[in-house]
Amino acid sequence: MSREGAGADKPKPPAAGTPIWVWLVYALGLLAGTIIAFSLLFTLGALVLSDDVDVGYDFSWPATILWGGIALAAVVTWIVRRRQR
Repeated sequence: MSREGAGADKPKPPAAGTPIWVWLVYALGLLAGTIIAFSLLFTLGALVLSDDVDVGYDFSWPATILWGGIALAAVVTWIVRRRQR
């Protein structure tokens, strides 16, 4: 009998499943994307469908940066995890 490799540490298999923080980033990214999409659709709908009434909109840079950053974090997380496979 050969005892080669006896006592050698075998590499541990990767943990099963997706970490909870990844699901949290994905969920917040989905929420952010939904908010951005509906905001654009409602604004464009108001501008297109109101021929006789002047329509204005208020653009919030902090909200755009917040929701855009969250959506970007979700996309980057998804891309990085796909490339690791």
